Amino acid sequence: MAEYRRIGAGRLDAVFARKQHAATSTIAVSVAVHLDGLPGEPQLRLRTTSSSQSPAWKREIRDACSAVVGAPLPDGPLAMGIRFAVSRRRNWSTLWKPAIDALGPVLGTPDPRKPYRPNDDRIVDLALHRSHDDALGNDVDIAVWWQQSVT
Repeated sequence: MAEYRRIGAGRLDAVFARKQHAATSTIAVSVAVHLDGLPGEPQLRLRTTSSSQSPAWKREIRDACSAVVGAPLPDGPLAMGIRFAVSRRRNWSTLWKPAIDALGPVLGTPDPRKPYRPNDDRIVDLALHRSHDDALGNDVDIAVWWQQSVT
């Protein structure tokens, strides 16, 4: 997914990644097409108000995640979708990694002393989406969907 830097993250409205065993890696670029409807209600939805560069931002996500799940999902591969609603002035690609790092309550965290190092290698199907809402200012509205995946 590092190739998005060459394209320019501001030009991307959605990014998809799939982990699978193959002899080569591929990347495809296409025009985004708006689809009506979502895959159901997200399991997690929150609006962050801290600076996304601060530890408090990850903590907001982790706390909200902990409030909706009692324990990490059972071991195995996961499909995950994350929608970031941001103002047009935000570089949404800088939000991807810290948001996933804060999902330990869902993904599991091998070392409780390192709460922002989750078992994110479990994610085998990832969809990241951006929507614009200039009324958010510096806040970020995040919606997360997850499900066990069959690989």
